[in-house]
Amino acid sequence: MSQRSVVFVSSAAAMGGVEFSTVYLAQRLSPARWRPLVICPARGSLWEECQHASLPCRILPRPALRSTSFRVHGDLRLPNPCAWTWDMGVLLAAARTLARHLADLRPDLVVTKGLFAHLYGGLAARQLGLRCIWHVQDLISERFWGLYRRMFGVAARWLPDAIIADGSPIARQLPQCVQDRVAVILNGVDTEVFRPGLQGVAVRDAWGIARDELVIGHVARLTPWKGQHHLLEAFAQLAATYQHTRLVFVGAPVFDDNSYERRLRERTRALSLTDRVVFAGYRTDLPQVLAAMDIFAYPSVEKDTSPLALLSALAAGRPTIAFDIEGVREVMDGAGRLVPVTSSTDLAEAINVLVEDADQRNHLAHLARQRAESHFSLNSHTRQMEAVFERVASGVLRCSYPHA
Repeated sequence: MSQRSVVFVSSAAAMGGVEFSTVYLAQRLSPARWRPLVICPARGSLWEECQHASLPCRILPRPALRSTSFRVHGDLRLPNPCAWTWDMGVLLAAARTLARHLADLRPDLVVTKGLFAHLYGGLAARQLGLRCIWHVQDLISERFWGLYRRMFGVAARWLPDAIIADGSPIARQLPQCVQDRVAVILNGVDTEVFRPGLQGVAVRDAWGIARDELVIGHVARLTPWKGQHHLLEAFAQLAATYQHTRLVFVGAPVFDDNSYERRLRERTRALSLTDRVVFAGYRTDLPQVLAAMDIFAYPSVEKDTSPLALLSALAAGRPTIAFDIEGVREVMDGAGRLVPVTSSTDLAEAINVLVEDADQRNHLAHLARQRAESHFSLNSHTRQMEAVFERVASGVLRCSYPHA
């Protein structure tokens, strides 16, 4: 079988779960069958990660998008027509620019990563008659009475030859007429890199945490829907009773907006927990970071599907507690404790059980590792992805419109 070229088109320049999954996959593709190239919109941490991984990467700048809604009061938001017009112009310009580059590259396959990339990458590929796969890793917003979802569904009918969803909830959002071109493939992590038995002592020392203290940890971007405020409130209910516990938040704000982080820090001070809570920021040594944690808490309140931080924690054998949202439930499947969404009290009670019971922590650690090895190994994930790539590149899966 001859080698085929695949171009990954990323919406973002900064590393997040979607971008890590891109790098993980591109590194593991069979070199005898695939020649990958990553395209990103700016020279950010994604470009740096590609350089570190020796992955070919090109910068294709585009204007910044504007928020398509504005806040009126509390959580009430209204559409912003000016921003929609601007973003449509950016979309068309980005599609034209990308099409010029793809015309020179003539890849066998275009794989888009991120909502905006699905649209302009799909348009560019369609214009050139190139095969295209949307790798959809975010639930589509139901704002404005489902308008975004319906618009995305229309685009899904005509632009991609196939859609890979990283969770069942995403697949169910897509229209029935495209379901024969949808594959659900959950993300994967390297279970040799993320594994039990690693040393986290140096990380704990850097955080000023004693070796006999018990660390409740969390890894994610700092944003309200990741639910860090619920975890902080849960910890506040336990802190006085368990003086030997510490809480660690690992992660940076989204889009450099640190307003949520400021609120978390202000609430930490108000609870008199400044010396018990660590804000560790963005870290690149995640295997060692997870090894430094005794309990992993994942309090996302919406839309998470096979999040890499959670998969990594399971692979590392961390006893895990999470809010019971659909995407997380699909991942956990009995390998950890699920509690009602947004209930800090239930979250505190679940953490309390694990703080008290080392045997229960060990039991959940075993289940977590077992689940990761059997369902989320990066090798298995890559083979599943390659199978879809082959079918699309070979023309087995095709969009409704014929290719040029």
